[in-house]
Amino acid sequence: MILSRHRRFIFFKTIKTGGTSCEIVLSRFCGPKDVITYLPPPDERLRRSLGGRPEQNNRDAFHKRLAGRLLGWERGKQKRRFDHNISAIELRAQIPDQEWHSLLKFTVARNPFDRAISKYFHDRHHNNTLAVPGSQPSKDDINEYLLTLPDRDLTNWHIYADDKVPLVDRIVRYENLSDEIASILRSLGITEEFALPRAKGAWRTNREPYRSIIGAELRQKIEAAASNELELMYYKW
Repeated sequence: MILSRHRRFIFFKTIKTGGTSCEIVLSRFCGPKDVITYLPPPDERLRRSLGGRPEQNNRDAFHKRLAGRLLGWERGKQKRRFDHNISAIELRAQIPDQEWHSLLKFTVARNPFDRAISKYFHDRHHNNTLAVPGSQPSKDDINEYLLTLPDRDLTNWHIYADDKVPLVDRIVRYENLSDEIASILRSLGITEEFALPRAKGAWRTNREPYRSIIGAELRQKIEAAASNELELMYYKW
């Protein structure tokens, strides 16, 4: 998440939608008082190398950290004010109403079927039990794993919407990411050219269309879990 008072926007980072790449680019245009949330070390190094600002203004004051330690809080959790995937509902409760309504709020959505495949490869990269060195996962492997996930992991709706409607002003399509981010930047008065990096893009090794990978049972599960996104964004099987 980025909360930029300097540029007058809030970017909500959804999962497996190119959000890290967007954050890297957007951080280049932020001011010193803007809130920029955490990225993992490899992504943070990439952000710095491309001229972006690192995580900033996202730490609790010292007395709060000390109190947290005395209460036995985990070191990492007690320090950060905002999670990098904080939801719109959560952030709205933490900032003044006037500020919430005055800033441009945007996020990224992706076809939930395609996103599910990307989710598998993301989890495989971080989970040794899913990855066998030198081997490629079969379609059955992908389906079996994704069928075990809770519905919440198959949609980003909870990040940028409430039970019924989106809480953001604009939803960028992953499928047209660069052009739509450029359009938003222009609306904010930023005309500088940029190229979105491919943060984490190399993790997915199977580039077959999702229709040739996802079986009937998994398709049904995704359609139920991501029904709001499918309807809102007119995504089809």
